[in-house]
Amino acid sequence: MPQDWDWSCLTGKVVLPGNPSYNSDRTNYNTRFTRAPSALVFCQNVEDVQNAVKCVRARGIPFRVRSGRHSYEELSLMDEGLIIDISSLTAATIDPATDTARVGAGLSQQAMWNLLGETQKYAFPLGTMGGVGIAGVLQGGGIGMITRAFGLAIDQVLSIQMVTASGDVVEANATSNTDLFWALRGGGGGNFGIVTAFTLQLVRIPKLAIYALSWPASRFPSVMSYWQHHAPTLRDRRLTSQLTFSSDGSLHSEGVYLGDPEELRELLLPWLASCPPPHPIRIESLSWFMSTVYFNSFDNQCDHPFKTTGAFVYQPLPDAALASIQKAITSAPPRVSCDIWMQSFGGAMADVPSSATAFSHRQARFILELGGTWQDPNDMDAGQNAVQWTRALRTTLREYTEGSYVNFADLDLGSRSSGNFDYLGMYYGDNVARLRTIKSTWDPSNLFHFEQSIPPQAPTRARLTVSG
Repeated sequence: MPQDWDWSCLTGKVVLPGNPSYNSDRTNYNTRFTRAPSALVFCQNVEDVQNAVKCVRARGIPFRVRSGRHSYEELSLMDEGLIIDISSLTAATIDPATDTARVGAGLSQQAMWNLLGETQKYAFPLGTMGGVGIAGVLQGGGIGMITRAFGLAIDQVLSIQMVTASGDVVEANATSNTDLFWALRGGGGGNFGIVTAFTLQLVRIPKLAIYALSWPASRFPSVMSYWQHHAPTLRDRRLTSQLTFSSDGSLHSEGVYLGDPEELRELLLPWLASCPPPHPIRIESLSWFMSTVYFNSFDNQCDHPFKTTGAFVYQPLPDAALASIQKAITSAPPRVSCDIWMQSFGGAMADVPSSATAFSHRQARFILELGGTWQDPNDMDAGQNAVQWTRALRTTLREYTEGSYVNFADLDLGSRSSGNFDYLGMYYGDNVARLRTIKSTWDPSNLFHFEQSIPPQAPTRARLTVSG
């Protein structure tokens, strides 16, 4: 692989090895991986993105596209080649006449929260970790603490601007480039082009309350059993909740309710009666912005190594699965922190047909995210143990779950280099064929490819085999 590419075709801020900021600029959130790209270009505007695409296409330079640096398997990084970074595309305006926002794809969730928080009027159904980029969230689907009330984040996307494989700028929405608009809402980031801006339908939340509950770890089977049967099926879709079980012995649940604290308390009474907590429940009125601050506080804000995977649950987990989870969590490897996190679905998310957007897992009851973290990237034993723990628990739960969330990227599900394309069915379900057709239309030469990208339709004589 040549190392002497001519980068004069790039515009924007170009960072090369030897630049003072190179080491920090090439570092992503998951420090399990270290990559050494030949260059990074921080695009300052759409024209810089166009020039970068034309550059790599004309010169055959391998590349990856990056926004929030939170790809779980760091699919937005590579050794050698070019990293096209869009995190500087942060222009944002709000139109109060239509309750919409036009935002650059480089915004982080925190920046989006700040933008809307300043208005004291608007909200938007994003996720819960501030450093994550909205481009990845929105292209993958977007789950968060008001999902049951307003649906996925993609359900509030009105229009998407994208730079194509030829370097052109197109707009995709309900009336223009409708096939691309369908694919970009749930089809994963970086498959069809480089998204540079979104138009979003904002929502209003007049009242909001949060709750917090905790139990001893030994109570997991009963707490989880009640939660999984009731949280996703509540007729009152104003409540979205999460449940977390960790190897430090903590078992806790939190939720957001779009109403009065008194109503929320009444809604939780059956659970409290069935699974009495040893400590009083916390119920508090908050603004939507302060609720984002609260839930962001649960995430480790420091760069660290980890191995994570995910799965969707369509039917309540049986007692055998709950026992397996409890055994795994309570026997975590030394120097490894392990946990399993769940969020309730249903409500507005399930109102949308699974074929209406590229996100296919609309009818799941809830989502699982499980994994292990360790503190020292050089602690090879801890890292290997965390990876093995995650793989083992996912394998154990495989018969009880379906698919996986593309924003919880996991190379154990398959990759281009291994020739195992099972990840396509896991991420996109019955929508794979349509996604591949749209890929063939918008990127027939497969310029935008990475280890878990969507390939164009294969020739008739050499079709890919994809299993769900």
